Amino acid sequence: MKITSIQPELIRDIPFLNAGRGPGGFYRDTLPVHRGFVDTLPDGMSAIIATADLQGRETFESAGGKPLRLLGEVLPAILADEIIPNLGLADGRIGVLLAGDFYTVPALDKRGGSGDVTSVWQAFADEFDWVIGVAGNHDLFSDAATRPRFNNPIHFLDYDTVTVDELPIAGLSGIPGNPRRPWRRTEEDFVEALQLLLCDSPAIVVMHDGPDVPNFGFRGSPRMREAIERSEPTLIVRGHAHWNEPLAEISNSTQVLNVDARVVILSKEVL
Repeated sequence: MKITSIQPELIRDIPFLNAGRGPGGFYRDTLPVHRGFVDTLPDGMSAIIATADLQGRETFESAGGKPLRLLGEVLPAILADEIIPNLGLADGRIGVLLAGDFYTVPALDKRGGSGDVTSVWQAFADEFDWVIGVAGNHDLFSDAATRPRFNNPIHFLDYDTVTVDELPIAGLSGIPGNPRRPWRRTEEDFVEALQLLLCDSPAIVVMHDGPDVPNFGFRGSPRMREAIERSEPTLIVRGHAHWNEPLAEISNSTQVLNVDARVVILSKEVL
């Protein structure tokens, strides 16, 4: 599956509240929703949604006086009810790829807080046919940074692969770092795990952190990129570090889709 284009114009900007530094420091922000096209999708599929780093909460207007929900809790219904029906997609299954980091503290007074994101995963599963994803370094499930026990159609990945709709999708949670901290491996262990996943030639690899693309100045890991460049071409879906553009390609023709603080809806190219 190869991405053929990302449309330059956005489908929509979704307003939300972003956390600030200290009490009252939050501010209004927008989440961009992009549309992209791929050369092929499995039979019976109409789209794949990819997103990561939804570290915000709904607006006060959306909450209607109730506690502010996580952005990732309210986003699936907006996509399913207000956006997807207007794209002219053929009837079919819609899958979701989650590349981690979906928590923001309730008071919106601290950036980079960690907490339970189980409700975000479940909200996507309530609206779409399957959900496959990884943990970011700020994600907890219940109160722990341990592998969650989800039921089908949710598939959590960390150094493993699942095949859904004939798509083999690999996943690697977390970031390189001190393994005593949540969702971290040493850089050496992280790269080794990535290499082993790539040996099976998955169609898609979902990661929280990911490779850099130095030709464009896009941040990421040079060692991950070098490991990917020695493997068969694939599609990497990653978050963690924001890029000005969502899509780049590295030397072995692997495409890297960066969905940090954005949504990309991929459907089959219309000829």
